[in-house]
Amino acid sequence: MRSEKLETKGQKQSSKSLRIRVLVFFFFLQLCFALLIYRSFSLQYIRGDELRARAQEQYKGEFCVEAKRGNIYDRNFQPLAVRLSSFSLYADPSNLKRRKYAAQSLSSILSVPQREILQRLDSNEYFVWLKRQMPDQVADEVRSLRIRGLAFKEEEKRFYPKGRLAAHVTGFVGLDNVGLDGIEKAYDKYMRGNLQEVVIQKDRKGRDLTPQEIGYDELTHGYDVVLTIDEVIQNIAEDEIQRACRRWRAKSGSVIIMNPETGEILALANYPTYDLNQAFSTSDERKRNRAIRDLYEPGSAFKIVTAAAVINENLVSVEELIDCENGEYHFDEYTVIHDSSKHEILTFSEVIENSSNIGITKVVGRLGEKGLYDYIKAFGFTERTGIELSDRNGFVRPLEQWTKRSMAAIPFGHEIAVTPLQILCSTNVIANDGVMMKPSIVRGIVKRGTRYGVQGVSSPVPVIEFSPQKSRTPVSRRTARIMKAILTRAVENGTGQKAGVPGYMVAGKTGTAQKASGAGGYMPGKYISSFTGFLSAENFVISMIVVVNEPQGNYLGSEVACPVFREIATQAAQYLTIGQRFYAEAVKPVKFVSLKEK
Repeated sequence: MRSEKLETKGQKQSSKSLRIRVLVFFFFLQLCFALLIYRSFSLQYIRGDELRARAQEQYKGEFCVEAKRGNIYDRNFQPLAVRLSSFSLYADPSNLKRRKYAAQSLSSILSVPQREILQRLDSNEYFVWLKRQMPDQVADEVRSLRIRGLAFKEEEKRFYPKGRLAAHVTGFVGLDNVGLDGIEKAYDKYMRGNLQEVVIQKDRKGRDLTPQEIGYDELTHGYDVVLTIDEVIQNIAEDEIQRACRRWRAKSGSVIIMNPETGEILALANYPTYDLNQAFSTSDERKRNRAIRDLYEPGSAFKIVTAAAVINENLVSVEELIDCENGEYHFDEYTVIHDSSKHEILTFSEVIENSSNIGITKVVGRLGEKGLYDYIKAFGFTERTGIELSDRNGFVRPLEQWTKRSMAAIPFGHEIAVTPLQILCSTNVIANDGVMMKPSIVRGIVKRGTRYGVQGVSSPVPVIEFSPQKSRTPVSRRTARIMKAILTRAVENGTGQKAGVPGYMVAGKTGTAQKASGAGGYMPGKYISSFTGFLSAENFVISMIVVVNEPQGNYLGSEVACPVFREIATQAAQYLTIGQRFYAEAVKPVKFVSLKEK
């Protein structure tokens, strides 16, 4: 009986425990259901916007797209630098399974050591460059491998269709499309354009689902730069300076051709030169712009400055007789000045015509040290010219450091260092009635058509146009015209006869200077030959300087540089006269404004 009561009591307790567990389980289910409802409500309504935004972020990517770089043209819109599309190979190492096979396969195609490729692939990065800007046929070979984890990015590649033409003016860009030299560097911010972020869709593994060109048409592309260079005249100058340097086995040479009335540079040529498409395999020596960067003692070409100075100060007349001492003049106890040809009595005009060092030194002595120094500064030799490229200022010692010998050397172009461009600018003063114009190599910055870069749009939309700028007025119009007559006779009757061009008025001055040594004194047997002058026609005037560095066999400016001037001037004059592309239809006056930051 007792056992039955105990069994009944146990059953009641078990039933009660079961009910409690059922109630607890039911309550737990209710709680879970309530939490689920709250969670759903929270995700849908409270945090809905935030979570939708986060989901979208996980399936999209952003990257910067470079705008298309502007082109560079000569003054007649002949292309000197253009943009081309190229392909660059990259890898996603995290998505690349057979790295060793990929490195082995790519090595021979890319001409890159297998170990170097494997080292780049052996990382946890999502993006590594393997080869930038490869030829199309190489890209096709890589595609044929069908290796997952390799992909291409279309990039812009700079191409120079004229190769060597105007290489030192145009300059070049790096792999990242940034200008490194020449106009490419000087006007990089205008040609490069603006970066823009582009949004693309990705799959769950982060791979791109939409092309990277999305939004490209909306970019602010770079502007085109139009130079003052004329392709035809540039080509003439480059051919002739190369021919002369090879004939005389010279170390180097330079030619600059300008319009003295506006300061525009029509040609700037250096020898040796280089192919812009091979810039990175070219030595710095070849890439140096000697015409605006190299300093040299100008020799007798500097007599244009010193003769103009004494005439401007009314210290001499053209017909005044000067004793040239039969070719040897003892300036002081230690200094003897020689002439290449012996002369006794010459008029001042004949002193310049025959390039007498003795005659010019005697007359410039009347000017005094300070007077001479002031005119050197007035002609701009102690400053940079202001050209858009990176040039150098000349060098002359401060007045307090001059010695007695300075007045025996500077009048005929020693003890002073200048660039070819500075000498040509001083020549322009005589050609342009006493006014020196600021040298310029850029005509303007333009945007073509309504949609930038469209081929066939003939009318460029100007963005910035450059006006001729007056730099200084070192001498009067009267002085310039007297000097013009003297320099004309120097070509007709004097040392510059081989620079004459039949049918045109040519004025100019030869220069022959022994090269200064960095250790002091001069280097025996090493000379710089030059001629600077201008040619006048009915419709145009062009000025030019020819500099030949270390010619062999003959070193006189009259024999080495003058014939180069004549050949270039003859061809350029025929082109300008027949083609009528300089002062006529091709170059019409426009309203210019100064360069301003955009």
